[in-house]
Amino acid sequence: MGRGGKQIITDNRVLTADYLPNKMVHREGERQEIARNLRPLLEDGRPNDMLLFGPPGTGKTAMARYVIESLKEETKVQSSYVNCFSQKSRFEIFYELLDEKLTTPRDGTSTEKVVDLFEEKTRKAPTIVIIDEVDQITSDDVLYELSRFQNTAMIFIANDRNVFSHFEDRVRSRFTGLKNVKFRKYSNQQIADILDLRAEHGLGDSVISRSQLETLASKSNGDARIAVNSLRFAANEAENKNLDKIPDDTVDESVTSAENEKRIESLDRLNKHQKQVYEILSDDGEMQIGDLYGRYCESVEDEKSRRTLLRYLKKMVNYDILESEGATSSRSYRIAE
Repeated sequence: MGRGGKQIITDNRVLTADYLPNKMVHREGERQEIARNLRPLLEDGRPNDMLLFGPPGTGKTAMARYVIESLKEETKVQSSYVNCFSQKSRFEIFYELLDEKLTTPRDGTSTEKVVDLFEEKTRKAPTIVIIDEVDQITSDDVLYELSRFQNTAMIFIANDRNVFSHFEDRVRSRFTGLKNVKFRKYSNQQIADILDLRAEHGLGDSVISRSQLETLASKSNGDARIAVNSLRFAANEAENKNLDKIPDDTVDESVTSAENEKRIESLDRLNKHQKQVYEILSDDGEMQIGDLYGRYCESVEDEKSRRTLLRYLKKMVNYDILESEGATSSRSYRIAE
């Protein structure tokens, strides 16, 4: 409560980026396209597999989940989700897709057993599988295996439209018919509208102004996750100070806090090859790709190809961990400021 008894936060859940709201704004075209591709499930038909692609914070995962939850109200369908950012193993991917952690112990269960159990799950009812951050998967075998399950609809999520170009022909041929759904960056006004809804359902009346929401939006660079987390930081700070409203200086500071939080989380989720590159650049400063790849190969025993490392570097740039400059063949990389 603030000094005047006004409550700043009324529902903490609404202020988290992973909260799935009852209403999604400014993504109606994408919603309709995803729903149209999954619609055959209502008639026991074969749905269209999809790739949702676009920059971080553009609502790809949230919209996929939103459409699936709506579909579950109309028909018997189940879903599975895994985020592959940290380059999960075959066991880890299928264990998370199985989503039966209480009945299937992690320790002592073989990978083949987990895969078999997941296949059994898909036979029980049509299954929509979301593979988030698919561009972090390096195993052709895992992707090929995911493509073979019957009675499933695959939704892949990535930043890059050409995410499958580096895989073997047998894998690429499996995904040539994917329906691509592009998610563009939100405008500042769209981000402000998203924050308005969050404030309406998660904050007390008149604790933050539209102009302050627009300030948060303009500083988030089109990333809805940054914006929503900034709103959470600002509200928590005001509540901790026992204020009645969120002051302007708290709004400004909250964006920096949200960006730092995202950076820490992203660094923590990097795979070991990306972490090695980060350490090299932290120690040696800006480097061109040729020199960087040479230092990387000297530092690890199971080095990835240059092409794979370039993909890893692109992911790190997308998440504002690194900055890059120059043409592909001579591009240089440095730690983002």
